[in-house]
Amino acid sequence: MRPFAFVPLALSCLAGGRAAAQTGPEANLVLTILGGVATGHELWTVERQPLCVLDAANQCSSTYDTLRLSRGIGSSIVLGAAATYFPTPHVGFHAELSYLGLPIDGGCGVVGSYYPDPGTKNEQLCDDIQSQAGTGSAVAIFGGVTLRATPRRALSPYVRGSVGVVSQQRSMIEVVGGFVDGSGNFRERQVIADPNPHTASVMLGGAAGLTSPLGPGYQFRLEVRDVASRLDRLTGSANGLGIAPTASRFYHHIALTLALDVILEKKRGRRY
Repeated sequence: MRPFAFVPLALSCLAGGRAAAQTGPEANLVLTILGGVATGHELWTVERQPLCVLDAANQCSSTYDTLRLSRGIGSSIVLGAAATYFPTPHVGFHAELSYLGLPIDGGCGVVGSYYPDPGTKNEQLCDDIQSQAGTGSAVAIFGGVTLRATPRRALSPYVRGSVGVVSQQRSMIEVVGGFVDGSGNFRERQVIADPNPHTASVMLGGAAGLTSPLGPGYQFRLEVRDVASRLDRLTGSANGLGIAPTASRFYHHIALTLALDVILEKKRGRRY
């Protein structure tokens, strides 16, 4: 047997080991298109809200019904676009513009029973509030810091911290219902007013996820995020003018998103 017969085999094994030890490219500038779903939550409840019974002229009489009113945020979709830049392998900065549906669901019920009223106006009004479909939406603009663990591996876990603003279209306080009067006309009646609606609020966010390459220039992204925004809420029943005491607090919206990353700039892979 030739003394160098195993040299080619040894070289091929060494080359294979080096190939196995090489790493993938490192994304430096990434554009992300995302979509997902977010959870809902209760917003506020007024256990006893007096509401005067209307007479034939649709004016307040001296008798009252007592209603139980509530508001909640329904589950919704999340859509958005983001950009992330990594000046170093493990630390990056991101900015995002996203749509967060905040559909407001209304609840209404009578405490006890309705005062006898041939027109059943308060009962109609309460049924109308209860049947209103959840509507409303919000747009969030935020930025922050991204920390990733293994930027050159097939799976790269990361965490994010964000701060920004959320702008919503609807008041979280106002309650309006409708009824049909004796002439067959549909009328709206404001139960709780919101003279100074806050349409913008502070947003704080945290997220954790992972990315995986899909091919040259693309990545798949899976993320769980918590978006905490300050929303207005009622703390008591309204007076005869529909004005109620209010406060605000942070509410959490947990979301699961799937995303496609487009890698606009990257560093080439390397060998160990």
